[in-house]
Formats: sequence, C-alpha cells, structure tokens
Amino acid sequence: MRIAQIHNKYKDIGGEDIVVHREKELLEKAGHEVSQFFVLNEHISGTAAKLKTALGVPYNFSSKKKVQAFLEREKPDVVHVHNFLPVLSPSVFYACKALNLPVVLTLHNFRLLCVNGLLYRDEHVCEDCISNKIAYSGIKHGCYQDSSIASIFPAISNGLHTSLGTWYEKIDKVIFLSLFSKEVFDRSHMSFRADQVAIKSNFIADKGFSYAKEDYYLFVGRLSEEKGIRTVLEAFESNKKKLIVVGDGPLRSEVDAASLRSPNIRCVGFQNSDQLKARYINAKATIFASKMYEGLGLVNIESFSFGTPVIGPSFGNAGQLVQDGLNGIKYDLGVASSLENAIIKFENLEESDHLNKGARTTFEQQFTAHKNLELLLQIYQEAIENSNATVIT
Repeated sequence: MRIAQIHNKYKDIGGEDIVVHREKELLEKAGHEVSQFFVLNEHISGTAAKLKTALGVPYNFSSKKKVQAFLEREKPDVVHVHNFLPVLSPSVFYACKALNLPVVLTLHNFRLLCVNGLLYRDEHVCEDCISNKIAYSGIKHGCYQDSSIASIFPAISNGLHTSLGTWYEKIDKVIFLSLFSKEVFDRSHMSFRADQVAIKSNFIADKGFSYAKEDYYLFVGRLSEEKGIRTVLEAFESNKKKLIVVGDGPLRSEVDAASLRSPNIRCVGFQNSDQLKARYINAKATIFASKMYEGLGLVNIESFSFGTPVIGPSFGNAGQLVQDGLNGIKYDLGVASSLENAIIKFENLEESDHLNKGARTTFEQQFTAHKNLELLLQIYQEAIENSNATVIT
C-alpha cells in the first residue's frame, strides 16, 4: 500500500511529530511505501509572516496547491493527515478530495473544539466552547497564543468548516486515540458518522520488562502546575516514601526545595532513553497526576510496558486506562490525601505481583507495534471503502 503522510510540524519536537515518525517506520518495515509532506512552524517569524499565516488558518490556497501537486506526483492509495494547523489549514482535505483520494485524520488533541486544543484554561479543564460552532469563550479569554485577536482565526476556521461539512464530507476515517477522547466529541456540537470513527491508540517499542522492583515510586513529566506535581510533592512530603522525579519545567525550584525539606524526594531532571528505562523498570509504581485530559498519556503506556503499575487519578484518559486493582490504583485528582491512601492501598497489594502482570498485559493487548499496525491497516482499508475512490495508478 502507498500511504502519504501530511503533517504540520511544531517548532519544538512534540508527541505528534514522534508519532508520525514511528508510524512511518512501522509501515515501511511491514513493506508499505510512505511519502511525506511536511511544513514547519519555525518558518513563521515577523509580524508580516504571522499575519499571513493567521489569515490562512481557515483556508490556505497556497498550501492546497502544493499538497495537490505532491499527491499527484506520489499517487498514494490513502492520505493520512495528522496536524494541519496553522500553515496547512483544512484546505488539505479539499486537495485530497479534488483527486478523489481516501483521507484519514488522527485527532491528537481537541483542536476542532477548542482553539488551544487542550480544553484547559486557568489551571483547570474547560469545556466552555465544545457546544458551540464558534468558540466565543476561547476568543474572549485569548486561549490561542494568549491573544483574543489570534484566537479569532482558529475559532472562525472551526466554525466555518463545521458549517461547510468539511469534517464529515472530506474525511473518510477519523482516528481517536482513546474512547475517552471520542466521548468528549460525542457530547460536543460535532457529530461524526459511525462509519467515520475509529479508536487507535499510539504505540511504543517493547524494551523489555521486569517484575522485580526496587523501593521507590516514580514521577515522569514536565514540572508544571497542569501536570500535578504539587499534589505529588505534598503527598510524598507527608508519607515519607521514596520518590524519584524525572523532568524539568517552571516548577523545578519547588521540586528542589521539597527535596531539601524531605530527603525521600529526589529530582534527577531530564533523563535519556536508557536512563528513563532503568527508572521505569525498577520502580514500584509510576505516579500520574495530570490535571489535563491528555491526548492519551504516554507516561502510563511506557510504565505498563515495563511491568510497572500506575497510580493515577480517576479522571480523563488516565481514569479509563488505569483499572483499579488490575494494572494500578486510582485516587481523586488533585487531592494529596487521596493519593496517600492510594499508595497505602497499593502497598497492601504489593506482596502479589498481579498488578505488575496486569500492567504488562495491558501493554501487550493494546499498545504494541504489532497491534498498532494491524489496526492502522484496517483503518486505511475502511477509508478506501468509505470513499469509494478510484485509486490513482
């Protein structure tokens, strides 16, 4: 099969960029041909360039022309779009359909409902805009780039293309990373067709696992308010259990201060892949505390892959992924005392390694490369069938 990937890369490499790269490698190893059309945000500098980009957010005619020329040259069987903002714009879907090509879109975030894509504002989850075609609240609060003016353009784009039916008529399959993400869209103003929808998580490489653990808990993530690090610090300063914190961010000074007050807390900063593997595989459990919905929660999947359970909030994607007493323990989001109780509950179950085995089983059943390839090819085939396209040869 010939697959074309279309992606608007980020200034700083993010999770979506990594997913695109991994899926390309996965498909090529299985014998498929993958071509790529990428644009970069880093080229947007200066007032004139930023204004030009903003005006093109609803529909970029130049991008459509370039994408269409690329597709005519590559002649793919299916087109897989990942991020299309701000440079590419929804015009990419019109370019695909001008050539009668099947189109797949992965929704890595909530961008079609929320101008910042996160459903998060002022340190809490915000769903103010999901019931409206135009995100008036997002404009009012300047949710995109902290600017009400900048927020106008993605808000108008989303409303325009919802009214035009772009998301329903120009896209053959929409991939949600989790059931939870789909449920958020289900209660929004948007209504995808049943035959459009597919649920396929991201995957990670299998780097081995172990059920022999050391006496410490692990936190991995950006040291920021939205990732819940303050709740974690409060719980571990109280219970005196050993905690290793991996990551950096704006709250690093608070983490360092906590480690000075409580020797059981140790921050090791950024870790490379091999170092992180050692942290995960030896930890008793990983502590997840994000106050955001998260696209999926890669930390949880990585922890499961190493046979390490997750202690996470009964909230968002983590609330569905962590199964209490099977692959981890749940607690109340943002409540340090509840996290402490969850750790006590975990340690009462720790003598048996069934939580470790449950974590590893979750990974093997849902998040391996093999399972991902199987689902991805099925989605591509369904997109081809949905589009009734005559494949270019």
